[in-house]
Amino acid sequence: MAKSASRQHISETDKKGQEMEAAKDQVARKRMIDRAYRERCKKNKMETERNVELLSKENDRLKGENATFKAEAVRTGKTLQSQEQEMKQLRKTIVLLKQRHDKQNTLVEVLSERLAGAKDADLQRENTELKSSLALLWSQVNDRNNLDKLQLQEKNAQLEHEKRSLEMIVQALCEKISNEKGADEGDHAG
Repeated sequence: MAKSASRQHISETDKKGQEMEAAKDQVARKRMIDRAYRERCKKNKMETERNVELLSKENDRLKGENATFKAEAVRTGKTLQSQEQEMKQLRKTIVLLKQRHDKQNTLVEVLSERLAGAKDADLQRENTELKSSLALLWSQVNDRNNLDKLQLQEKNAQLEHEKRSLEMIVQALCEKISNEKGADEGDHAG
């Protein structure tokens, strides 16, 4: 029986040793698992930080690109607005030029009728100038680059015409005054 107690004691000691060995193996395995988990977490954290950095750079680049597109959109909007204003102004100018053309055409017709009745060289020259001015006006109406020049030429032609008209009025008034003086002198003489 002593043998059996001793065997039982050895087997309990072996059992306890095996249990201790198993517990040590379990602790070692747990440490390995924990270490592997920490390594995975560390790798994931580094990868996440790298991804955040890359995404941050990409985000900054996209923000810059977006700002560029917004600025371009503003410039394009202003350009379109400016072009619309210019088109409105050009339409108004064309309407005015057409009205002036119609007036000048009427004037040319009236002067042509006067020329038919009178053999006045000045009127013929004026008629020729007006016709050439009219032809020039029409040729330039479609050329947007010549609008300022055209307006100046039109103003100049208008002033020339007014000058001639005033000269004719002055001449007619002088003749009237001269005729009235002659009539007054004739009345005083008789």
